[in-house]
This record gives sequence, structure tokens and C-alpha cells, in this order.
Amino acid sequence: MKFNKIICSLGLLFLLSCSDDMQEAVVNNAPYVVNNSSYDITVNDYVPVFDKAPSRTLENAEKFNLETPLRCEVDWETQTLISTQPFNRRDFVLERVDKGDALPNLKVDNLSFENKPVDEVLRMLLKNTGIQVYATDSFYKKLTQKEIGGNLTQVVDLITSLGNVYYSYDNRIKRITLRRYAKWNLHVPLSTDVILGMEDALRGANIDDLVIDWEDRLIIFQGDVVTEEKVRNIVNKFAIENYLIAYDIDVLRVYPKQLGQSIQWMDILEAFNKNSIKLSQKGLIGRALVVSSNFNSASLNEFLLPQANSILVSSGTFITPDRWQGRFDIGRCGRETRLETDLDILSEVKFIPNEKYVGKLDNTIVLRTSNGDIAKYSVPSRIGDNIVIIGIPTQYFVETKETIIPPNAELVVLLSPRIIKIVRPSENAVK
Repeated sequence: MKFNKIICSLGLLFLLSCSDDMQEAVVNNAPYVVNNSSYDITVNDYVPVFDKAPSRTLENAEKFNLETPLRCEVDWETQTLISTQPFNRRDFVLERVDKGDALPNLKVDNLSFENKPVDEVLRMLLKNTGIQVYATDSFYKKLTQKEIGGNLTQVVDLITSLGNVYYSYDNRIKRITLRRYAKWNLHVPLSTDVILGMEDALRGANIDDLVIDWEDRLIIFQGDVVTEEKVRNIVNKFAIENYLIAYDIDVLRVYPKQLGQSIQWMDILEAFNKNSIKLSQKGLIGRALVVSSNFNSASLNEFLLPQANSILVSSGTFITPDRWQGRFDIGRCGRETRLETDLDILSEVKFIPNEKYVGKLDNTIVLRTSNGDIAKYSVPSRIGDNIVIIGIPTQYFVETKETIIPPNAELVVLLSPRIIKIVRPSENAVK
């Protein structure tokens, strides 16, 4: 009996030691060979074994974006330099959605407090009302106020406003909850360009966690009082401005065909007529050129073709109100994950209507990554002009000490501004 147990144990160890090889044989539907002896293995329902993957959203789901068809395709052949968009200010409303129930209709007389946090002030105010105060944060701004009064809602609104917090009331359990952040719906007029412009303006103000409900035309976000103030300022800006400025963009990574060479940008003076290059400005890194409309996406690629191979890193559109900063994230319209995905292009522009030149633009363009600004250019242009940024080394985006990216590879950005004129309905129009 002991002998049989020993034989079984040795056989089990043999099978375990050979399990990896057996799996490989099964996957390849091949005979398994041990000591020059063949064992034919046939398994109809083999389940492969994989290493545990990290817990994160899968790549194709991560890239899903409803804006892609609207934002990330530029038809360079049918650009309209000046277009119009309808806009009704009354449809543009910022609404808080988590206020809860209305407070009881109570009157407050001569409430005073000195150097007390917001939550303590409210507990003192509501002491004999049966309403409890739930504070979600540890520390609140201390307030001092003398002899305030009025309706309970007005007083609570004043106290929380002074303390830079929000409150919601649940009448069922008689409780006020204090939060530093509130949930907001921004109702945007029925226009794709306006909703994209508002989104880009919000991103330009570093408000990123946005969700767009395209059916109801809502921009949904959470924000504190600082965020609320920024959004209200942008809404007011949209309401009074007559123009939006859209930028169509191509971002290229360019590899010179000769390893030791670089792009001969001076050759564009011969490739195009002498009036095509209107302005040149050097930045901390790179150079911005203001060029005429014949220096466009097609002619740029034609100029580069004899010297370099080009990869389209990103292509799309962003829109900003006049005299406001908008932001285009390269990765949002990227063709795939690339080194430059971390790059943002920001533009603050002032439009100056002019009958002779149709209009002038004062463009301030910033290239920015999560590590800070790369370069800044302030260049004037006219409607119909394009802007080309050249000479940004691709190796700037490489974080490793060694890379397969050659030192002469560079990033090229083509921006083409156009004007969207806001048309408001007449106040006397019959509905």
C-alpha cells in the first residue's frame, strides 16, 4: 500500500511539472513529447489562462466620445470663414439641481454671532425648530454678523453665502446638509457651436469634469463657489458678445527623411509667393508664423512631402468667445495614444471688426502640458490668415532617457481661425 502511494505521488508531481508544456501543446493542437515519447492530447473545450489585468476601463470604452463626430473632423476644403448662429439669452440658464426641499416659512429676528463657523451659526439659528444640521466637512469659515433677520430661507442663504458653502434641506427627516460643492445644470441654447464653445471656455477656465446631455442641451458639472462664479462670468460673456471665434486645427508629428537633417522652413519663402508669410515670432520653444489662406492643410503637407514623413497626431475644432480663453486637448481628438496626448492648445483672442480687412484678430496662443507652459505666442492676424507653429521638438514629450524618436522630429501645429456671428432674436419679434 505504501509503495502504491509513493508511485501516485511521484506521478502527480510529474504531471504538475509538465503542466505548462501540456498547455502549450493543447493550444497548438500538437502532440506532447516527454523523453522522446509522444502523447497525443485532444481537448475540445480548452480555456486559456491569462495574467490578471489591472482594474481600469478598457481602451475602446475609454476613448468613446459623443463629441468626436462634431469636434474631431475638419473639412479643410469647405471652410466657411464667417457664419451665423442663433442665440437666445433666455435659454442660457445656470441651475442648481440639489437644493432639496423648501425651508419652513419661519421668521428670524436679531440674530447675532461673532467668530463662529458656519455650521455652529446654523445650529444656533435652528436650535428650537427641530431641524438638524449635518456638516460634511471638518472646518468652515468663521463669521461675524450683528442683528440680521428676515425669512428663514433668506437668513440661511445669507449665512451659507458668507461661508462659501451650499446647503440642501430634506423636509422628511428635518435636516440641513452643508457641502462645499453643488451639482449644476447649465442650459445652453439650441446650437452645437454654442454648446461646444461653452464647453471649451469652461475647459479654458480649468473646469474639466463636464458631462454633456446632447438631447436636453445641458452641461452637467459639480463645483464650489469659485467654479460657480467662473461659470456665471462665462455665461455673461456669451450673453453680451456678438462673436465666437473657432479654430480648426491639425497637429502633425514630422520626421525628416534624412536622419541628420531637419525641415528647411526657409524654403517656404520660395515655395509660396512672397506675401504668403506675413509675420514670424519666436517663442521660448518653437516659432509661430502668420500665413495667408493658400498656406493650408493641403499645401503644408505638399511642402513637407519631399523632406519628411508626417503623422496626423490630432485634428479638430475648438470655439471660444471673443476675449475669452478656450482650450483644445490634443488627446480628445487624437488618432491614437501618442507622446503628445498631454498637450493642450489654449487661445485667448480679441476680434476687431474692420470694413477694409473684414476683421482683425489679436491671438494669444499657449502650448501647455501637465508640467507647465511650453511656449506662448502673441500674434495679430486677419480673417482668412492661418497660423503655423513650427520647431517644437518631439523629444520634449519623451520622459525616458533613451527613445527611438530621432532628435530632429518635430511637432507642427496649423490653426485656422474663423468667425461665428451671434444673431439674437428681436425683443419685439412675435412668437
